Amino acid sequence: MARILDAFEKLLRNGSYESITINDIAIESATGAGSIYARFDGKRSILLALHARTRDRARRYFQILFDPNRKSDESLDVAIERITRGMFIWHKRRRSVIRTSVLLDDADLYLGISVSFGTWTEQLARLLIARGAALSDAQALDAAAAILQLSTAVLQQWVIFGRVPPVGRALSDASLISLIRIAALAQVRCVSISH
Repeated sequence: MARILDAFEKLLRNGSYESITINDIAIESATGAGSIYARFDGKRSILLALHARTRDRARRYFQILFDPNRKSDESLDVAIERITRGMFIWHKRRRSVIRTSVLLDDADLYLGISVSFGTWTEQLARLLIARGAALSDAQALDAAAAILQLSTAVLQQWVIFGRVPPVGRALSDASLISLIRIAALAQVRCVSISH
């Protein structure tokens, strides 16, 4: 099963979901098409399994990234920089799977992502407070939710459009990370002012 998922992920890096066939996956994975159909109903079910594996890996990755006990001596600004960079790297490395998942517009995929955000929001809220953000628990949750929504929206746009600039000009990776970091810090400040 892992070979099939690995093969499909590799094929997605080089081609579109629509252009990939079960036969392509069979060849790339050195598995017979019959073996693939014994495990999966078709490409969509392979994509769902690949996305589930990616989501499990994301759960572990973001649990570490948002852990309020790691790097406890860093400032709020440094923590936001590290988190922003970490989110960008995650999206960059898994760009083909994320892009395909987003463009497929599948409710099952979106539900899985949504469920993950609850845990990440709570953990990020604890990190914000631990790094000195002068926020109540409720404010920290609001700020964390806004940071994750904003960051995810920007990164998904970047994944979909790549170097094609939806904002009128292309940004370098460093510029994109910097802008997301600034917007994230602004969310912390805005939430503390608005409450």
